[in-house]
Amino acid sequence: MNAWRQRLSEPVDAAFLVALRIFLGAVLTVAVVRYFVHGWIGAYYVAPPILFPFHGFGWLRPLPGGGMYALFAVLGVLAVGLMVGAWPRACAALFGALFAYVQLLDRAHYLNHYYLVCLLCGLLALMPLSAGASLTARHRPGLLRDTVPAWTLYTLRAQFLVVYFFSGLAKWQPDWLVRHQPMLMWLSTSAGARRLEPLVSVETLAALSSWGGAAIVLLAPPLLLLERVRPFAYAALVAFHVLSGALLPLGIFPWLMVLALLLFFAPGWPRRWWPGITSGEGPGAPALAPRWLLAVLGVHFLVQLLLPLRHWLYPGDVLWNEEGFRFSWHLKIREKHGHIRFFATDPRTGARWELRPEGLLSDKQAGRMLTQPDLILAFAHVLAERTGIPGVQVRADARVSLNGRPYQPLVDPQVDLAAERDGFAPKPWILPAPR
Repeated sequence: MNAWRQRLSEPVDAAFLVALRIFLGAVLTVAVVRYFVHGWIGAYYVAPPILFPFHGFGWLRPLPGGGMYALFAVLGVLAVGLMVGAWPRACAALFGALFAYVQLLDRAHYLNHYYLVCLLCGLLALMPLSAGASLTARHRPGLLRDTVPAWTLYTLRAQFLVVYFFSGLAKWQPDWLVRHQPMLMWLSTSAGARRLEPLVSVETLAALSSWGGAAIVLLAPPLLLLERVRPFAYAALVAFHVLSGALLPLGIFPWLMVLALLLFFAPGWPRRWWPGITSGEGPGAPALAPRWLLAVLGVHFLVQLLLPLRHWLYPGDVLWNEEGFRFSWHLKIREKHGHIRFFATDPRTGARWELRPEGLLSDKQAGRMLTQPDLILAFAHVLAERTGIPGVQVRADARVSLNGRPYQPLVDPQVDLAAERDGFAPKPWILPAPR
């Protein structure tokens, strides 16, 4: 253990950490601006009368009045603070906590890269972010330093390797490699793909994208650890992310990953363009990493390695039942479409009628609810409560198409969903996936 502590405490050039702080702050600033420009704050967290908080977080509520707009304004200030180095550790911690609160409000808006942002902010809050190019360090020059402990570099690299490993592993399945789905569906409606049709058909492009994407995402990240092949592995990943961002609506994710992958180069790489990015203490006798810190990181990565595997504890296809799907880095490997009808039964009279929940959900909430069983269950409970009838039964006729297959029933139409409870146990009322 002491040998590991010494190795993790060895000094490495601090330039990489300063550059990552600036890049991440800039990307998060753009992300917050997008929420304002596209009207997502009001559409996602103000207008909808119903939200789908994560299990165990039903007590969370959006801030009243203009509170959510003020919250996102604070997030923008924190992102800029991280970028310019104004109390950057506090900015990282607060941004991660507040952004996690926003994401926990509604499962319907879950995105893997937002989850990654929360993780990165939490990790960066443990690191000496004022090593260089920092407004805080201008007033406290003792914070400037040319080196940081090696655990900072290894921790960030390990986090991205985890993301790529599970994302790449999830793509090695028949739909992706044999049917080239859902890539074929996406490219068929992509304006960028249609512009390439004189050179390559959509079918060929889908096959190349599926096989190439699976190979690059799984194999290229470990090769970044090898100096001789690192430039080629990085070029392959950059090409993959740039093409994905050009052909598909992926938001900030491709650009975040392209910048973050520079972590795998020698830690002093930013000095080629910015020689004075840090100007503090030279390497000295390193202090051993605190045991509590190593314990925290150990628990973090244990969770990161186990959480994506939890879907194996559930029967059936995770792409269909989505039990254990979130937080598992199953990035863009399924496309689902559905339609649903809800029916209520009064157990006292036997009367049965169709519930018409128009106007209760935003378009995005409704689109996610149609195909995700836990959201169907949550919405059935909402509908039951709104009837005002004690013990009312709510059943659903939900039919879903997975990756271009014919529509099939998703939930058992005979089960009273109003009597079912959400939780982490397998849900027997989810019907088996189509073959």
